[in-house]
Amino acid sequence: MPGVTARPRAMAYYVLALLCFISLLGYYDRYLVAILVESIKHDLGVSDAQIGLLTGFAFALVYSLMAVPVARYSDGGRRVLVLGCSLLVWSAMTALCGLAPGFLVLLVARLGVGMGEAGGIPSTHALVSDTFPARWRATALSATVVIGGLGFMIANAAGGWVADHWGWRAAFLVGAVPAPFLAFLLFTTVREPSKAPTSGRSPADRPMTIREAVSLLLSRRSYALLCAGMALATVGSAATLNWIPAFLMREYGLKAGEVGASYGLIMGLATIVALLVGGMLGDVLARIDPRWAIRLPAASFVLATPLTLMFLFAPNLHAALWLAAPMTLFASLATTPAYALVQRLAGNGNRAMATALYLLIVNLFGMGSGPAIAGWLSDRLAAGFGTQALQYALACVSFAYLLGGLLITCGARTVARDEVAANRT
Repeated sequence: MPGVTARPRAMAYYVLALLCFISLLGYYDRYLVAILVESIKHDLGVSDAQIGLLTGFAFALVYSLMAVPVARYSDGGRRVLVLGCSLLVWSAMTALCGLAPGFLVLLVARLGVGMGEAGGIPSTHALVSDTFPARWRATALSATVVIGGLGFMIANAAGGWVADHWGWRAAFLVGAVPAPFLAFLLFTTVREPSKAPTSGRSPADRPMTIREAVSLLLSRRSYALLCAGMALATVGSAATLNWIPAFLMREYGLKAGEVGASYGLIMGLATIVALLVGGMLGDVLARIDPRWAIRLPAASFVLATPLTLMFLFAPNLHAALWLAAPMTLFASLATTPAYALVQRLAGNGNRAMATALYLLIVNLFGMGSGPAIAGWLSDRLAAGFGTQALQYALACVSFAYLLGGLLITCGARTVARDEVAANRT
């Protein structure tokens, strides 16, 4: 692996730790808005459809479209530079969210967060893959994703607490504070990895264009079906992720801090367990049969469907909170195996690009549309279902889990062959 032998073992762990802290901050800034939905809605006087646009499409559109060109630039030997600049941009835009006087400025600021985070995950995954050999790569990737889950939990628990005591604007401002320090450490202590040859070419040859890289990746059937199935399933996960805090506040009369301390804690811990177990279980099963790299995420989404419906229609808050853990576990179990499979199907010269294209498809069509669809359905159903409109909207959208899981399964037949092809590049 390029750069692996040049780094001492201790330095590899230091790089991983720093990337984990950056991932934690990124997930906090990205998902903080979910716990603040009711506060923003009442303060700025916006509808559920506008909130759905804010939590989903506004972020996902810019994030997804920018990720591919930024990743291509990152793969040119500028991964540290891209990650550091991305960190500073998304944190500055998070601070602007807290200073926004109205919905339009808040929407623009969320677009800015998406622009900054476009270079975050692809560059992070590429740096991990450059730093660790193949046998440790999935575990190292799991660490950054698990820490990201911790960031989500902190966004719910700490963000909700800050919002209750100092208002929703303060919760955004707090999220921007650590960025300059982390960016300084990244720029001054982490070296750019050696640039790897791209897709079988010698370093002196012309590098692949974006179109060539996209065409090569999508020609691998299992990669294309993984992206499409994860995008469909993410319609369900993004909708529930962004709307369940508001659902609990409306259905059971909870405050933001109470949701963060109960559901946020349960969901955060379940997410961390799912991300960690998913990575390890995916590695073990894939060694037994490569097709399990596809079957595991597919099965997790199929099981998430009935659990989500049981959670939404639980008879009381106590039962709902008990169901929150298994619901979140199966909804999140696919994340780490999917990321690891993307890297295995990427080829050495397209690591950031493979992640960016995956995120483009998944986030633009999944994360972008899920919250917006749920918000739109909630507004349409309000006349007939009243305060239960959001509950039924989320129930409808949750069937995207089942459809996505079935689509992912279709890639199992070619995953082993596609991985062999990727190893040749």
